[in-house]
Amino acid sequence: MTMPASPARNSNRGMTLFEVLIVVTLIAILGGTVLLGSGMLGSSRLRSAATLVVASIRLASTRANTTGKPTRLVFDFEQKTLQLEESSSSRMLRDKKAPAAGAQAATEAEKAAKAEAERILDGPQAPKPAFTPVASYAADAPDPSKGRELGNGVELVAVQTDHDEDPVTSGRAYLYFWPGGVTERGHVQLKREGAEGGLTVTVSSLTGRATIVKGLVDLPEPRSEDEKDQGERDEE
Repeated sequence: MTMPASPARNSNRGMTLFEVLIVVTLIAILGGTVLLGSGMLGSSRLRSAATLVVASIRLASTRANTTGKPTRLVFDFEQKTLQLEESSSSRMLRDKKAPAAGAQAATEAEKAAKAEAERILDGPQAPKPAFTPVASYAADAPDPSKGRELGNGVELVAVQTDHDEDPVTSGRAYLYFWPGGVTERGHVQLKREGAEGGLTVTVSSLTGRATIVKGLVDLPEPRSEDEKDQGERDEE
């Protein structure tokens, strides 16, 4: 007796629900890995930019001590670069912004007269020193004349020092260093483009030490007038 032939199995059967779930799970895992990797790359660039600021602060302080000339770190918001500049003179004095003793001037004429009196009392003033870029700082940069770039996807949020009444958020900001290890208190805020939060580089006026802090931290108010005056310097 001959058995009837069994029908051939369909080799083009559809995917089972279990197989569909496996594929969806794999796609989700791979998609999450790509997103995580992108975030990690952006965080790495932000950290590198903060490290560049810290290294530049140390270099500026060291150069001021070595050459005996004041230096300053220039933050360019539009170019997203750092530049190190050196003074042509070895002298820089505090900015004399404090009002003279007595009643405050009430009119423009009185203000002008008081300013002229203070100028005479201060005596002859030397011309303000010029600042020029330190060529060795960005010698290996793509464009040495612009300084060192913060990196792709990283931007400056704000820079505030003791000589700034308000945080600088556009144009250029400056952080000054004097021979003898003297500098200004300062906060440099960095973040990734389009991201919330970021990192802040804090600078101590007493030690010149720079530290990276998580988050966008504002510069605290001076504890006293003496501490405030310590940061209010200007070129003589």
